[in-house]
Formats: sequence, C-alpha cells, structure tokens
Amino acid sequence: MFLVLRYAFLVLFLATVVSLIPMFIPDPKSSDRRFHLYVGSVVAAGAIVCSLFQALAPMSFKVIGEKDEVVETHSLVTLNTDSCLSGSSSLLFGYLTEEDVYVLMVRQDDGGYRRKCYSADSVVVYEDVDVDDARVDTVKCNSTIRCTYWFPIIGEWQRDFCDTGDFCNTNKQEVRIHVPKGSIVQGEYDFQ
Repeated sequence: MFLVLRYAFLVLFLATVVSLIPMFIPDPKSSDRRFHLYVGSVVAAGAIVCSLFQALAPMSFKVIGEKDEVVETHSLVTLNTDSCLSGSSSLLFGYLTEEDVYVLMVRQDDGGYRRKCYSADSVVVYEDVDVDDARVDTVKCNSTIRCTYWFPIIGEWQRDFCDTGDFCNTNKQEVRIHVPKGSIVQGEYDFQ
C-alpha cells in the first residue's frame, strides 16, 4: 500500500513538473544550443529529485521488538460492566452513541477507594490471580520498527525506530484487569 502511495506521489510530482516546463522554456528561436542545455538541465534536476525522494521514503516496515511497561497499578475491589450514552444535537439533527464500559472501584494508597471507568474496547481482562491479588494495570506497549530504505547508488540500508517519538512511533496504552480465577462466567451468552 505504501509503495502505491509513494509512486502515485512521484507520478503527480513529475506531471506537475512537466506541466510547468512550458512556462520556463526559453524561446527556441533565440538559440538552439541554449534550448537543448535547458531541457537537459530540467531532466537532470528531475532525476536528482526522484532519486532523493526514493531515499527518503522507506521501502518496507517490520516490527522487530515489543516491550510492555506497567505505568500504573491499583488493587481491584469491585468490577462491573455498564454502558454509557452520549450524544450531541444541532438544530434539527442529533445523534446518540452507546459505549460499553468497565466500572470498577480501586483501592488507593491512603486507604480510600476511587471509582474508575474504562472503555471496553481498551481493556483486556485476565482471569489469572488469587482474590487478594486482583488488580488493574495500565500498560504502555512499545514497539520497535525497522524501516528499510534503498538508494540507487548506495543500495539498501535499515534504520530502527523505537518509542522516542521518531517517525514510526507506535506507543499505545492498554488497561489490563486481572481478576480471580472463576470470576468470568463461562458458557452463558446474551445476544441482544
């Protein structure tokens, strides 16, 4: 997909250059040699620009490493599923959206409790702990991506981009809820 966009941009650029050439072509009656030098310099400049564009755009992307880092963790007290309605209106038009959420109470360090809501789309529930170890983790998922470049004279080279805000920044946060074994009811489905 990226290569198609890359070559489409290159074709668009070349078409623009070709369409602008008549504006800058010197009068062919003034000097035949001057006209041929001008056309040659335009072709050479176009080739140089195309080569530099080829070197700036990566040929391929590949994920070479992933690392998860726990940013925040809380002790889980209660967990429930719910849905939230939200909407907006303007003059005669309006809309409503419904979003499934996990509503939970977490224990604070000072002994208090705090209510938290997380969208069901951003939560992964694990049934893998004992009752005393139930918790909510906010995890930062970092990926390292290797980009492959190619230049006509030099050849191929690779560059790795990681979670430092570079070109291929792939940081995402995920909420992981760890509940006691047997908390999730198996085999009961509610199709609405």
